[in-house]
Amino acid sequence: MKTTKKIIYRALSGLIALSFSACSDFLDINHDPNATTDAPVDLILPAATLSTASVVGGQYAVLGAMWSQHWTQSNSANQYKNIDGFNLASSDLNFQFSELYMGALNDFEYIRNQSKAQKNWSLYLIATVQQAYTWQVLADLYDELPFREALQGDANRAPHYDPGSLVYDSLVNRIDYALTRDFNEVEAGARTSKNPGGSDYIFGDALGAGEDLDELIDTNIENWIRFANTLKLKLFLRQIKARPTEADAGLQAMYDAGAEFLQTDADIVQFEDETNKSNPLYEVEQRNLGGINLKASRTLLSYLQSIGDTRIPRLFVAGSGGQKGLDQGNFEVPTTIVPAASLSKPAISATDPVYLISKAESYFLQAEAALRGYGTGNPEALFDLGVSASFQQLGLVPKNYDLPGTSFEADLEQIIVQKWIALAGTHENLEAFFEMNRTNYPVKSAVYSGLDNGNQNPAYVPGQIVYPKEGVTAGLFAKRLLFPDTERRRNANTPDQVPITEEVWWDVD
Repeated sequence: MKTTKKIIYRALSGLIALSFSACSDFLDINHDPNATTDAPVDLILPAATLSTASVVGGQYAVLGAMWSQHWTQSNSANQYKNIDGFNLASSDLNFQFSELYMGALNDFEYIRNQSKAQKNWSLYLIATVQQAYTWQVLADLYDELPFREALQGDANRAPHYDPGSLVYDSLVNRIDYALTRDFNEVEAGARTSKNPGGSDYIFGDALGAGEDLDELIDTNIENWIRFANTLKLKLFLRQIKARPTEADAGLQAMYDAGAEFLQTDADIVQFEDETNKSNPLYEVEQRNLGGINLKASRTLLSYLQSIGDTRIPRLFVAGSGGQKGLDQGNFEVPTTIVPAASLSKPAISATDPVYLISKAESYFLQAEAALRGYGTGNPEALFDLGVSASFQQLGLVPKNYDLPGTSFEADLEQIIVQKWIALAGTHENLEAFFEMNRTNYPVKSAVYSGLDNGNQNPAYVPGQIVYPKEGVTAGLFAKRLLFPDTERRRNANTPDQVPITEEVWWDVD
């Protein structure tokens, strides 16, 4: 796979360089996915995976971390002021939208078509699940998407948008279809499902000496089935308040069927500490921008300090003032009052994995489902597994946290707050933002966290979400992204613009 990795890394370096640029006229999202009919899927699969990773683990990680108040913009730099202050324009984040359509979604669609024709059902499952994950991220950010009419190439260059609820239902149906294929199907004396080997950057493994091929295929399939079930679990829980009947039916069916969920990280680890080969966020923020833009948000850091959490030094690099956070969105405070060098910054390394669904997230999802009465799992035990996985992911001995046991809401809050911590620094920051909108945890503060002299407001409760100091939306929090300019210029069926403060369909109080 070394040759393949070199090809993919060259592609990834281009994705990374462009993903943080202001480029808004990249390519059309309706590039014909059938144009590469002869491309080998073992080359397309890594490219598709890294296309998603470059966006989710890059600019979207910054967006999610700022909007979930893990990180904030430094007061000595300017790169992300528009994100931190809710001052996004429709020209922002255009590349990320286009890249996911042109790259990941198109590539996964090509793989799905090729693998279906070959009855290579293991590969079909891999492509379907990763494509569904990518669709989910976009649907949760934009609420409406080109979906049913998308990816048709020249046959439809102005696809209509579909509501997020329809996207969710379709994703569940697609995943279910993939899960019900015969992974043991045999034709001409050979199994049609193949071992993806190193082309599967998430669970793949090449056949070693003395290893059984069928066993390797079965292990790979089992992991992808667990990923599929965990993604479905997320989809159903996310709509638990907006469509309780549909969510209940979906969850009950999963548990009645004995669904098994991820017990390992679904992550991409093939990064190296070399230019254009490292973690996408590190490549741009640290290697290209000098690591001067991102600082620890006082919201998260103050909470970790208040509970004596030992994850702090693994999540943040202390500044000259020790472990100290900047109040969210306070990027205009003079450095004479709050020296930027005194502030903590995110601990980001070149070889950090990009997580799609971490083991910790899987257990927290299961804990919430159990708390709501689904399955036979114990909420406390699953919660403990989620907390332990978060610590272990950082190489730490787990600290014990308990569910209060006083009420459903108290237990739910503890689950979501610990998930909020666990998703910090894992490139799942965006999921923390989605969950914050869905559950309203952590709760919002009645006061701002800081004082004009840079000290913490004594009336502030650590860990409560604050409105950014330099926010421009009159106290209303960001809930979504604006439809991209690239779409509005080229697709007459793009919906009217919706303010970023308007809730997406599943975000109901």
